[in-house]
Amino acid sequence: FLKPLITFLLALTLSACGSGAEVDFARSLAVKVPADIVLRGGKIITVDHNFSIAEAVAIQDGHIIAVGTDRDIRPLVVPSTKVIDLAGRTVIPGLIDSYIHATVAGLNWDSDIHWESLRTLADGLRQISIAAKARPPGSWIVVGGGWVPTQFAERRFPSRAELDTLAPNHPVYVQYLRQGALLNSAALAAVGITSGTPDPPGGKFERNPKTGELTGWLEGPSAWEYAYQKIPRPTLDRARQSLRDCFLELNRLGVTSIGDLQTDGVGFAQRRLLGEMARSGDLSLRVDFYAAANDSGDDLEQFKVVTEALKRLPQSDLFHFAGFVAPLPPGIDDLADAKGSLLDTATMERFRRAARFFAEGGYSFYLPAMEDRRARQFLDILEQIQQTTPFSRQGITFAGLEDVTPETIARIKRLGGAIAVLDRMALTGERYAELWGLDKARHAPPLRTLVDSGIRLGAGTDAFRSSNYSPMLALWWLVTGKTIAGTALRSPSQKLSREEALRLYTLGGAWLTHQEARKGSIEPGKAADLAVLNGDYLTVPEDQIRTLESLLTMVGGRIVHAAGPYTSLGRK
Repeated sequence: FLKPLITFLLALTLSACGSGAEVDFARSLAVKVPADIVLRGGKIITVDHNFSIAEAVAIQDGHIIAVGTDRDIRPLVVPSTKVIDLAGRTVIPGLIDSYIHATVAGLNWDSDIHWESLRTLADGLRQISIAAKARPPGSWIVVGGGWVPTQFAERRFPSRAELDTLAPNHPVYVQYLRQGALLNSAALAAVGITSGTPDPPGGKFERNPKTGELTGWLEGPSAWEYAYQKIPRPTLDRARQSLRDCFLELNRLGVTSIGDLQTDGVGFAQRRLLGEMARSGDLSLRVDFYAAANDSGDDLEQFKVVTEALKRLPQSDLFHFAGFVAPLPPGIDDLADAKGSLLDTATMERFRRAARFFAEGGYSFYLPAMEDRRARQFLDILEQIQQTTPFSRQGITFAGLEDVTPETIARIKRLGGAIAVLDRMALTGERYAELWGLDKARHAPPLRTLVDSGIRLGAGTDAFRSSNYSPMLALWWLVTGKTIAGTALRSPSQKLSREEALRLYTLGGAWLTHQEARKGSIEPGKAADLAVLNGDYLTVPEDQIRTLESLLTMVGGRIVHAAGPYTSLGRK
């Protein structure tokens, strides 16, 4: 009896060795957990250590369980598995915007008008005209920032007279980056600015030099904030939907995680709302938030209030506290001060007290120094604190630093710090060239020097006010060095490859929050955060990178955006 059985089993084994189907069957016997979702037949850019390219990925319980060829993944497919055919499309890890003011913008997203993607000023003015006809007289019309006149065919700003003609019965506020804002006559009246109103400290209500009449332009943060703070804000009920719509727009562009700087009126009520959205499934991306102190009151007391409030705040993998924003004076990131005047003693002492609080409490923090001379001032203090209270439990991330020097990079690296590269020069590179000179602007930021130094790097937009929120525009800028006006500004010696740029926007962003083991690449064990693109990021012509979008975006294996051939898979 045994001899025929052994002969049969031996024959079965030999036949299996010559048949791929039987090998797959044998593999399937070892599979313990089948996949919930499988994406196959595509080009999976994993952004792993070797920047491997795969064909398929398997997801179970929100995490990646296997990456490989279609044949490798086949044994993980069971009748209950949702199989998504990629049809050769490219998949990238979910993009991580490491420095963005998403909640600040999201609270007003639905009510604001957006000019970021427009190519003519005429289209922007048409939006204002449509809003004026649709909204009740006296209601505000606000155009958010993130645009520049050089993106328009007309190459110019709007005027107060144009806004008056289009919306005489509506106060109109047009934000221009963080540099200023244009108001029409109704808006100037609504906020109480007249030709006799004195300029605020550090700002200017622009006047016609011949007539003294207000032009409508408010120059500098202190000037436009004087007006902006008087514009009514939506209720929390409306803010919930507005936040959701804003985050879904980021999902459309492949964003799955953000380092969210919560300034400008974001407090406990808004954070509790975000926590509730995460719990209910309305939060469609991962929010790692950084809390900032406002300009009134004691910074340390405000930070202590935040830490106490965190005990009552629902947090999760989708929404959690990542640290603080160092207290700095308004306008420190103002383009008009791009040459970087040194900060006074009172400002530095304010920073010293906050930095010691961060060190003693083990809190990570963002430092938007923006300019090398100021970064060196902050490093002097941080290095002194390090001697007695090491920054061993947290991350220190400098933001911007377009003109950072090798010496400053080395000092930040020794401190264990990191740098978030911002793409503001994609919009305003020509202006930097005027302020700094062409040679310096062509090497700003020194991307090749930064990457070769080995310092931890991430990337972000500084949107929505200071820059365009599109990560695809940022990736295009990282690769090409061009401005939105078409100027090829960056020196070839400082350019990055497409692979290096994508790593900054994925695994680099995860590094900044010490989550590189959980996200940032498509590898087994990591969260299934990914985006299926409408073009191949690695091979499309360079100038098409900025136009790429996601057809399918997943956060933790959950589909948060679906378009084109995947529309039927979208959220119901």
